Amino acid sequence: MGQYDDVVERQRILLEAEEWAKQPRSVQVHRLTSMWYETEESMKDFENKVAVITGAGSGIGRGIAETAADNQMQLVLADVDEIGLNETLEIVKNKGIEAIARVTDVSKLNEVENLASQTYETFQNCHLLFNNAGVLGPAPINQVSREMYDWLINIYLGGCFNGIHSFLPRMQSSGEEAHIIATCSTSGFIAYPMLGLYSASKFGIRGLMTSLRAELAGSNIGASIVCPGEVTTNIVNSTFDKPAKKEVNQVKQDADADPKALLEVAAEDAQNTYPISPSEAANGIFAGIENKEFYIFTHKGYKRQLADISSEYLEAFDRAMFQ
Repeated sequence: MGQYDDVVERQRILLEAEEWAKQPRSVQVHRLTSMWYETEESMKDFENKVAVITGAGSGIGRGIAETAADNQMQLVLADVDEIGLNETLEIVKNKGIEAIARVTDVSKLNEVENLASQTYETFQNCHLLFNNAGVLGPAPINQVSREMYDWLINIYLGGCFNGIHSFLPRMQSSGEEAHIIATCSTSGFIAYPMLGLYSASKFGIRGLMTSLRAELAGSNIGASIVCPGEVTTNIVNSTFDKPAKKEVNQVKQDADADPKALLEVAAEDAQNTYPISPSEAANGIFAGIENKEFYIFTHKGYKRQLADISSEYLEAFDRAMFQ
């Protein structure tokens, strides 16, 4: 490189540094995080690694467990549904892998901490943590009771926090490559009527995991959120039950409040999409982990709605009064 070229290169570097310094801290963090995710090697070999899966008794959790077993992983399964949990345990053990199952209420920190202790006592590690447990709470916001709010938020957002709180320090101490995955939803981006609590919890998970992703940048632990579209699960059966001795406003049992009808409305809002099985969803999830993707969508059909929402945000900025 000649003297002139050397001067030009130095000027270019200085200009880039000045432009970088002008960027808000949040933009700098986002760009650095994205750059790390693009360059860091991803987890490709799952064999003999340990996966912890909450909500493993059915649906996507069971699909994840089966796919993990197909990849010859060692499994720790958790759910409040003991019958479904034991069914999943039998399925994966029939694939010839080591697995344990523990009845766990993810909304209770002490139970998740016990799950972490049992995981490390049995397998001495956790490489994939799936914070997946989920329920459904359809109701108009003006009929949501505090009991219903606490129940749903503590399972979704609280369960995700409890999992991170209980497992992350141990994962960091091991020094091994690992990944934390939280089941979010397209409802973490798109809010539908009657699903206010559900959407609030999913928006919260997206925020929590986005911050975690930035905090873990440059380490050997990755983070992802899974945003499923329509998956054939029994989540419509996991709804809030009124306490026996408390007056709680109940949703009218009509078509507008029927969980299946509400989910069908959300599915119909997508373009050219169709329901997939939990196993198909799990295959997409593992592909996303292999590719070190933060956002793992199962369906393309919701892209239009997200583009419309993003446009609304950007147009609102144009109307802001101050710089």
